[in-house]
Amino acid sequence: MTEKKWIKPFADKFITGHYGTLSAYRKKMKMQPHSGTDWARPEGTEIKAIADGRVTLIAYSKVLGHVLVQKARHKNGTLYYIGYCHLKEKPELKDNAPLTAGKTVIGLVGNTGSASTGAHLHATASQKPRGVFGVTSDKEDLFKLIKENS
Repeated sequence: MTEKKWIKPFADKFITGHYGTLSAYRKKMKMQPHSGTDWARPEGTEIKAIADGRVTLIAYSKVLGHVLVQKARHKNGTLYYIGYCHLKEKPELKDNAPLTAGKTVIGLVGNTGSASTGAHLHATASQKPRGVFGVTSDKEDLFKLIKENS
């Protein structure tokens, strides 16, 4: 994989949840800090790949709904797995399909999974393929990684 710039899937003004935040609700419910970045967009809005890379997993999670996981190399040399969560439906892409940052549509904004509170993209980053499904400590701040690689 060659190093390319990573892009934000949507403008910053659409961010409704930041990695690592602990809202009053999360504190009250004794939940972990937020494990990704949320961009609120209308259901059915196309989501384009954040980075060049390949599809490594398409799955359904009771909590995260329809999920596509991509592997991509950061300019720091680290291989990351980017999770696109709460997708409207199962993506049509296949395992190992190539993805081009800002061009390949990976899926549509949805509201699937028990952790979704409305139409949005919950995007995560981990150094482990299944880390995108794990707890916050399994992940890294995707928004920060995008800024570092832009």
